[in-house]
Amino acid sequence: MFLLRIIVFLILVSLLIILSYPLLIIYDFSRGGSGFGICNDLVNCVIPVTEGPRLLILLISSFFVLVFFLRLIMKFINTINEEKSIL
Repeated sequence: MFLLRIIVFLILVSLLIILSYPLLIIYDFSRGGSGFGICNDLVNCVIPVTEGPRLLILLISSFFVLVFFLRLIMKFINTINEEKSIL
């Protein structure tokens, strides 16, 4: 049971990281960074047209996969505890 709660915690932390990743890229650009490898030089940066939608699809799909796993684990925890809940 404790292991399941640790997994739930790690999934929630992963969800927060996924949601904050675009903000971290913008923050890195504002501090003069490369956006975690997206651009080496912001003035001469050429980003392919498909890079933004690819990143968006990757982040959204990983978000929903993690939410699905979180929901499964919470259902399993509820069946172990034999509780009725809205999940």
